[in-house]
Amino acid sequence: MHIPRNSPLTVVSKQQGFTLLEMLLSTGLAALMMIAITASLLQFNQHKLLAQAVVQTQSQDQLVVAQVLRDWSTLCGSGVISGTARTIGLMRPYQGSCVHYDYAYSARGYSLTRRRAGGRNSGFLAQVESIDLFFGVDSDKDCIIDQWHRSYQVSELVALHQVRVILQLRIPASKQLRAGKTSQWLWHQDDNVVLHPVNFIWRIVDVCS
Repeated sequence: MHIPRNSPLTVVSKQQGFTLLEMLLSTGLAALMMIAITASLLQFNQHKLLAQAVVQTQSQDQLVVAQVLRDWSTLCGSGVISGTARTIGLMRPYQGSCVHYDYAYSARGYSLTRRRAGGRNSGFLAQVESIDLFFGVDSDKDCIIDQWHRSYQVSELVALHQVRVILQLRIPASKQLRAGKTSQWLWHQDDNVVLHPVNFIWRIVDVCS
């Protein structure tokens, strides 16, 4: 068979009939891969946020306990003079004198405030959702706690041995963690904060000496 030299050659693509199908398959495969990658990234990011929140919660817990125990460790005079579920009055040394300090919970500011006699309120603990104080007293002078009260007033009839401090701290957390429904945490109803419980005992030193 003779083909003229100037006649153009026509190449017929064997894949011409499969182009649309291949495009659909490729698009679907790419979409599945993107969904898998996105899910993996979201899961990784959530684990990262969770780890950061756990570290922050533990750090805040330890700082709060240390700050309270350090501030209340040095007493003078009558020591603890009064207390309620949300307040406590202490006698502490200040510039060579024994001075009355009041600690009270402020619901509006989510904080525990401190006020020296004659001075103004200052922030002591921040991001506090709630506080409860319980006072362990010895009423028969045998150096053993026999009663726990929600309030206390210094008296010769009872000796205060311990104060149980129960706090709920407000720990800021990502909305992504809340959406993930992290079951081990209690979330605030309105705010994006975790309510973290802190429970410890402050022991009054030399109470039986």
